[in-house]
Amino acid sequence: MLNGRIVMPHGIVVDPAGQLHPGVAEPPEPSADHLFIRDPVDLVHAADAKPPVDAIHLLAGQLWHVADQAVRQVGVPVAALTVTIPSSWGPRRRGHLTDAAARAGLPAPAMVTAPAALAAFATAGRVTDGACLLICDAERHPITLTVLQVRPDGYQELATRQVSPSRDLDRDLAQHLLRSTANDASQRTEIEATPEPADTALLQSIRQARTALSTQERAPVLLPAPRPPAVLTRNDVAAAAQPLLDEAAIAVQGILDAADIGQQHLSHVIYREAGAIPGLQEHLAAVTGQTPTALNGHSHALADGALALTAAHHQRASTASDTALPRVRLRIRDLTSAIVLGACSLTVLLQAILTADVTTINTVQVVGVRLSLPQLGIAGALTMLTAFAVAHLAPTTWLAGTPDPATSEPTTGHLIRRGYLAAAIGGSTAAALYGLATGTAVQYGYEPYLKWTLGSALPLAACAAIIAATAPRIATPQLSSWLARTRPAALSAAIAAVGICLMRAAITLTPPVDLTGMPGLIGSAGTALLGIATALTASRSRTIRTITAPGLAIGYAIVFTSDTSSALLVGYLFALTWWAVQLAAYTLRLAYPGTGQALRRLAGSSHPA
Repeated sequence: MLNGRIVMPHGIVVDPAGQLHPGVAEPPEPSADHLFIRDPVDLVHAADAKPPVDAIHLLAGQLWHVADQAVRQVGVPVAALTVTIPSSWGPRRRGHLTDAAARAGLPAPAMVTAPAALAAFATAGRVTDGACLLICDAERHPITLTVLQVRPDGYQELATRQVSPSRDLDRDLAQHLLRSTANDASQRTEIEATPEPADTALLQSIRQARTALSTQERAPVLLPAPRPPAVLTRNDVAAAAQPLLDEAAIAVQGILDAADIGQQHLSHVIYREAGAIPGLQEHLAAVTGQTPTALNGHSHALADGALALTAAHHQRASTASDTALPRVRLRIRDLTSAIVLGACSLTVLLQAILTADVTTINTVQVVGVRLSLPQLGIAGALTMLTAFAVAHLAPTTWLAGTPDPATSEPTTGHLIRRGYLAAAIGGSTAAALYGLATGTAVQYGYEPYLKWTLGSALPLAACAAIIAATAPRIATPQLSSWLARTRPAALSAAIAAVGICLMRAAITLTPPVDLTGMPGLIGSAGTALLGIATALTASRSRTIRTITAPGLAIGYAIVFTSDTSSALLVGYLFALTWWAVQLAAYTLRLAYPGTGQALRRLAGSSHPA
């Protein structure tokens, strides 16, 4: 969204100080101090002729404005640029566009012609090589017809033609409405003597009415004062559009002949129009023998189609696989998170073992053991979180020694892959050892304890493996934000560990722990801490944390009993798993930025146009 609008006005104003103000609709009255340019793109073809204003500078201002709005909204710098251009642009204007992007501080643009972008959006890879497509783009004046043939490396343009009717549809409708609302014969004579009314507000109102007619039979049009508003109907538009439709039908047959194809060679007919042109779809179907695919209402069709075509190009940009980030010596304070998480994991495990209720016969044979299995699961999950903390250090720190200048420095992607694969294997191995150690300590088998320690760690290990496989594809400019996101929060884990220990102590010790003279207060305090840790782990949003943390703390404290403690522990275990799943999903979004757009495009194509 640009200033609350999906499509930004093309106009740009140059003030007396030379400052550019993009995204401006045409002002109602001209100003002697401010220069208004309706569309800087129209001046690009004359940039070599030294027009009164620097067209490349104006276009650079527009590009910078759009990029600045995008960066403000998503908080990520522009790493790649795709621009849709008319199919008639050759090396000269393409070079001017590249110069404008450079002046705006943007990467060199990957350029996609508008017909190819619309074809990629409408077909979404559902056409075979050699198939021919007819694209009718009536979004802007004049209407453009293009025939494309699908090639393994994209689309080949076979022919293109513009439909330039002798009379403008909007101006014809304006004349019709002014004549129909004239008060006397003298006014009608004056209107007929002025075949092209120049009232911009009237033409804009007619365009809006034509758009509304796509869903209704009648639409109001504001006429110049003191005339009252008029009503525009579909029949009015159909009558005014008939000459345009006749010329469009002739142009379609002409472009098929120019491309040397017949109706049988067309696999798709795609059209897009801004306002309602009654009969256009029917004329296209009659001439081509194909039911056209309408793209009306898809405001991002050009952008999404162009991005689909340039995804491979942008993936060849710099990524973690071929980037070496600056690294520093490993210090003790760098290991703080890993040390804290490891200590929390061991503490939770040891308390579960030491507070286990072991039933024996003749003080020798163990016949039963009661301990908190969810607490063992949390210990296993915290072990994996410790492995995540260690893996987080891999791309940015040296373990020891001085790098050998004779050998090439490993890339960040290589270190990420090794670090997170080691985390997946090492963390799950440590969780399995936790289960075996518990069975050895209580001397009552291993299976139930392995199920909880290893079973709780495996989902996190799977997420670490996904990160190892996909993170090297992350674009270099996004690595810093990704590294900040992957650092595990040791504070919330420490809060949870303290809460779990207090809960377990309040349940297992006899008499119950009561240092305050208030029975149950220690256990309630522990569950409140666990609730806070659950809220901090499950979400990164400050607003959600502020709302949910007090609520979970109070709710946990109220419902805490020896019977509900296991459910509360399982809730925190789910929060840890959810943290890892979110991290893996975030990594996938950065590594494959076009996936979400492709899914939205496929979802949109399932609905009728």
